[in-house]
Amino acid sequence: MNLQKYSDNFLEITLLRLIPKKITPNQVSGLRIWSLPFIFYSLLNESYVWGLAIFTIAALTDAVDGALARKRSQVTDLGKILDAVADRGLIGLVALIFVPRYFGWGLMTVIIVLELLNARGAYLSKKRTGRTPGANWAGKVKMMIQCFAFGMIFIGIFATSSSWLKSAEFLLYASLIFTFLESFLYRKKY
Repeated sequence: MNLQKYSDNFLEITLLRLIPKKITPNQVSGLRIWSLPFIFYSLLNESYVWGLAIFTIAALTDAVDGALARKRSQVTDLGKILDAVADRGLIGLVALIFVPRYFGWGLMTVIIVLELLNARGAYLSKKRTGRTPGANWAGKVKMMIQCFAFGMIFIGIFATSSSWLKSAEFLLYASLIFTFLESFLYRKKY
């Protein structure tokens, strides 16, 4: 997808230059995984400023690790798996804390079911082709929408405004479309 090419080029001339060559994309994904307990602890204890700060850094590493891998020719099967684990961990953890509290268990259940279908689709794709599938465009759009939704939840908490929460709820429902498409594309692409 051309959007990925443009975002990779933008990151290459901005952030990637600041990352030493000895740091690998897998280390960046590992950092995102490593941050999960700190995000969970912060949100569970309602330390939302810390939770937002760590979540924002972790979400930014999602864009960085992929661009770094592609620009430095370091795409690996392990990296694809680490990225998927880190993404699902980050979104799943924050969703588990915020979605039932603000939008109910119904939405949380749909998110879980669709993510399980995605994991199954990726597994079947790997089994059928012998290749580890990377993230597809629908998954990237889904992740971006979900990150914006959670950002709006943080703003809603800080501003004590239900309009931010309503906007976040809309985005989370919109992300379900891309979650479904992500699963479908695993079957079609590979």
